[in-house]
Amino acid sequence: MGRILQIRVSAWTYDEDDVLRAWPRLCAAVWPELDKWAPVGGRRGVMELAEALPDVVRFGGWPEELKTRTAEAVRAVAKCREGLVQALADWKPEEANRLSDSLEEALDTLEKLMPTDA
Repeated sequence: MGRILQIRVSAWTYDEDDVLRAWPRLCAAVWPELDKWAPVGGRRGVMELAEALPDVVRFGGWPEELKTRTAEAVRAVAKCREGLVQALADWKPEEANRLSDSLEEALDTLEKLMPTDA
């Protein structure tokens, strides 16, 4: 890194609408305010979805049956996200790329477990 210029390895979602299309039921369960007319601000990307998920499950009033059914998948999402964040921090882009695929697969699995009326 330079004196002024900072070099980073990072991950972000280019088109947040892709997140809503890929995991609509999960997004509705994690960000219920998306259905409201007022803009909510903040980013709504893959990393933000994975980051918000554990707290929403814990504090967001999900039914116990849904928490139980999705517990393993939620843990998998959290583990992938944590690994991805660490790989980025350690400047390991190949590992981060592998973990980004794993994170998206974990979100796919979780989406299939979400109720259709979430």
